[in-house]
Amino acid sequence: MSADQLRGGFYTPPELVADCLLRVTTLIGPRRALEILEPSAGDGAFVRGAELLNGSFCPESRFTCLELIATEAAKCRAAIQDGHIKGKVINDSFFAWAKVQSHLFDALVGNPPFVRYQFVPDDQRTDAKFLFNRLGKTLAGVSNLWIPIFLVSLGFLRKGGAFAMVLPSELFATKSTGVVRSELIREFESLRVDLYPRGSFGKILQDIIVLSGRRAEFLSERRNVEFVEHGENGNRVWKHWIPDTTATWMPYLLTERELVAYATSCELSEMKRLSEVAQIGVSIVTGANDFFTVDDATLKKFDLNRWSKPLLARTSDCPGLVFEKEDHMSARKTGKKVWMLDFSAELPDPMKYALPRQYLMQGESMKLHARYKTSIREPWYRVPSMRHDCLMLSKRAHQFHRLLLNKSSALTTDTIYRGHMKKPYENAGESLVAGFHNSATILSSEIEGRTYGGGVLELVPSEVARIVVPMVDMKRHLSALDRLCRESGGQLDSTDTLINRTDELLCKIIPSLLPLMNDLFSARTHLRQRRFHGQAD
Repeated sequence: MSADQLRGGFYTPPELVADCLLRVTTLIGPRRALEILEPSAGDGAFVRGAELLNGSFCPESRFTCLELIATEAAKCRAAIQDGHIKGKVINDSFFAWAKVQSHLFDALVGNPPFVRYQFVPDDQRTDAKFLFNRLGKTLAGVSNLWIPIFLVSLGFLRKGGAFAMVLPSELFATKSTGVVRSELIREFESLRVDLYPRGSFGKILQDIIVLSGRRAEFLSERRNVEFVEHGENGNRVWKHWIPDTTATWMPYLLTERELVAYATSCELSEMKRLSEVAQIGVSIVTGANDFFTVDDATLKKFDLNRWSKPLLARTSDCPGLVFEKEDHMSARKTGKKVWMLDFSAELPDPMKYALPRQYLMQGESMKLHARYKTSIREPWYRVPSMRHDCLMLSKRAHQFHRLLLNKSSALTTDTIYRGHMKKPYENAGESLVAGFHNSATILSSEIEGRTYGGGVLELVPSEVARIVVPMVDMKRHLSALDRLCRESGGQLDSTDTLINRTDELLCKIIPSLLPLMNDLFSARTHLRQRRFHGQAD
């Protein structure tokens, strides 16, 4: 990663700056002198924007800008001077400044850095934790620097004060942003989310939003939130009443009709949460997948056959719904990594054999034994939990997630979840796999999952557990659906052939789904299109 990426150095385009500033003036009043806080000012994009908006912005308004990087702070200072803007630039960490501040502001604007929390210096982490504790919150689970910057900044807004911030769209879904969603509903009114097509924010891959609102006089357990989608053919506007919870906001990207259809489908007696019927979780954690998964050539070169077990490394190696031994053989013929190395204690000691020992020494020369997950093992190359399960689900997906039946006793790495059926559903695994790829379940995965840009949908175990699945007798259809999946390209099926056929079969078994299916179809396709392109069709 570049130095700019590590510090979140991506600057806001003028169009988004203008939208933020105009939104603030709309919420507060256009000709009132405002005290404005910008917690991460960069090179002064918002200051320059204020200069261009003098017709709407009161010239007596005053900026307080924080910027950690000295060279960028100097640029921001120059923008203030050149634009004859009132204000000051403080070259310091926002958290260090916030620790000694009590002054309240009329407005909050900006674009906080999108930086993964493990790249944040320890002193900033310590200050952020102190400020969170002072707010009566905890930093547990925080994944990105923008979260504490935004929440601490909101604490400096007086009642009636307004904010408009450029934020990543992960706000809608991730567990770590639940504290933000709750705070917004409880403390702010006139909330609005502006959504933009992908590419509105230069080089950054993440989809962004402009989030705005005004600090309310009273706390509330529920607010009306407006959503505005900006598109080439005009704007689409809708609203939802949202309760104060940490739950995902992904359902609110749907229309009210679509949301009602989804809620109704979830309440059907035949529909269950996946955690009710199956136990699905993280698979084998090797600590070095490239080393512990090998192809035929490597197996032969280092005489590793006695320590090899069949592997499904990628769900793309399973074109159908059932992973058969024939599928494993097909992947072997193409030279893919189809074996996992198992050096369990009950097997011969590989260090007593020249070629296997050479392979392990090669791993040590690459410092693999010094990695955290390998260094806590004794010996480092003995991977725990070497077992297979009957169910397999990809961690990430493009078109849609597929649930697979493991008939080849294949192992999987941590890129594919493994699982088994719970009591009293032990014999219903084939029915679960056959019925999984329907509009309600695929929509459920879109709602529960998260996307970081590039069109990829990711599910973590807690989200997998919440997916809604049909538990009806679909076993007799598995063979035909497996064949259809293979014929239509497996996970590359962009025409939804498998989903559409599964929908037809399910509606015959669960007639109550039939009147909901059009809305479920439109809802899942809208969310997927937003994931692919940053906006729905």
